[in-house]
Amino acid sequence: MDLKPYDAIIVGSGATGGIAALTLAEQGIKVLIIEAGQQLKRHEASNYEPSSTFKRFLGVLTNKHTNQCQHPGYWKNNPDLYSNELKHPYEFPDKKPFLWTQGKQYGGRSLTWGGITLRLSSEDFQPAKKDGFGPNWPISYAELSPHYDFIENFCGIYGRKDNILEVPNGKYIGEIPLTENENIFGNKIKSKLNYPFMQSRGFDRNSSVKEKQWPKSSSLGSTLKKALDTGNVQIISNHLVESFEIDKITELASKLTIVNLENGQKKVLICSLILLCASTISTLRILLNSEYKLNSSGFKDNSGKLGKYLMDHISICRFFSVPKTKNSDKLLENPPHLSGAGSFFIPFGTNLPKIDNINFYRGYGIWGAIDRLGIPKFLQKDPNKSIGFLIAHGEVLPRKENSVSLSKKTDEWGIPIPHIKFEWSKNELKMAKHMANTIRKTIEAANGEMKNIEELINIPLGNVLTKNLIALSGSPPPPGYYIHEVGGAPMGFKEEDSVVDKFNRLWRCKNVLVLDGACWPTSSWQSPTLTMMALSRRACLNIKKTLME
Repeated sequence: MDLKPYDAIIVGSGATGGIAALTLAEQGIKVLIIEAGQQLKRHEASNYEPSSTFKRFLGVLTNKHTNQCQHPGYWKNNPDLYSNELKHPYEFPDKKPFLWTQGKQYGGRSLTWGGITLRLSSEDFQPAKKDGFGPNWPISYAELSPHYDFIENFCGIYGRKDNILEVPNGKYIGEIPLTENENIFGNKIKSKLNYPFMQSRGFDRNSSVKEKQWPKSSSLGSTLKKALDTGNVQIISNHLVESFEIDKITELASKLTIVNLENGQKKVLICSLILLCASTISTLRILLNSEYKLNSSGFKDNSGKLGKYLMDHISICRFFSVPKTKNSDKLLENPPHLSGAGSFFIPFGTNLPKIDNINFYRGYGIWGAIDRLGIPKFLQKDPNKSIGFLIAHGEVLPRKENSVSLSKKTDEWGIPIPHIKFEWSKNELKMAKHMANTIRKTIEAANGEMKNIEELINIPLGNVLTKNLIALSGSPPPPGYYIHEVGGAPMGFKEEDSVVDKFNRLWRCKNVLVLDGACWPTSSWQSPTLTMMALSRRACLNIKKTLME
């Protein structure tokens, strides 16, 4: 392994790894990225039919994608972008499933990211001030706002300034127009129910769309690309990080052990700075394997919170139909993309409609679209109807019981696999009931009819495809389904109650930073990736200070 001199090691090349690499490289810091997957060419990430469908069935039949196939994104993206669960296993208690989506390749899960970029609000950083439950963040919206600005400007985000308190305005390059039926839908729920309604914000497409260039929703088409162009970044592929060790005198990380996934050989790298961007659960696995309790050369976590307080978003999905408009048939000939910016939101936050007794903490928002599923006319059961969906996703409270620990079982390289224990509490289940009633009332106000997907579409091999998909069951899917897992190494005000400080540094090992979702103390309800990237940039701009301490 021929490595150039480096100052910092970044674990993971996805959304947070890309912005971390760019921020460091532009400061002149030499970066080494460790990526568990391989490098893909652009065309290898695109979705090709019918070959992709064949590979999906193979992934299900061979148990390669048993859990990941439950997510709808699996059925529209290239299945090669989802990790082999037989090679990268994890476990959970019987009858308490957790659906963990893994993306082990250059770009990580940014290649399958839906590309929604909603900011958190000021209230989201101080939730306990309103209801008294759990922690507040040690930082404010004002501290993160300039980093939101930078990422939106750099990546080219589409959106509209709707001046809604729950989703602060950002920096946008234009709008992706709503469909005619989406505009009608929005006008009806605003006039009849006084619900907030906004165009979604984000990217216009993701990596499964066939294009020559990587889209900017992927790190390969934005942050990582520019970071590599600086000449200050090098990448090792097909290597998994096992753990790091500390110098007992300085209490700083000094060594990082990596495993070659092709031949199983282990190598120790000397390090002076480690940035963990592997995605929440993978990062927690590294931290747990590096903690003093399991590793005599490990760091000490004095909070007792490491691996605990894991969160995700609870969700409810409903399909519906509305009468076609005069332009609906034209849309079928040239369907608009469903994307981060090509869709809409009903962004309640904690300002929820009083349709039921609100007997739960925190809030939610509803994502939706009409006439964007690209369903051929001959597959639609009623040619006079347009098809839409609404997906509510809500904040999950940080609870000690929801956790990641290390199993006694190991993967084929001898590294303990994650054991994920997570179930919805009564609070989340009460919220889910409220979500379902709100969605029903919303669809009724828009003169729509709520229906099961098989009532709307003639699906070839429909029973085979849909009978086991939990997203279509009507109940909240299990944790992990929405791919918004955060927490487990929360940031806080002091080391007795948090794992990392406000600049994402381990309290007792200041040269290890947790930059992905693992550092979140609360989950809020918005899609988390934009905020993860903003947190990463803020922490990396503080790096030179960290190196001098």
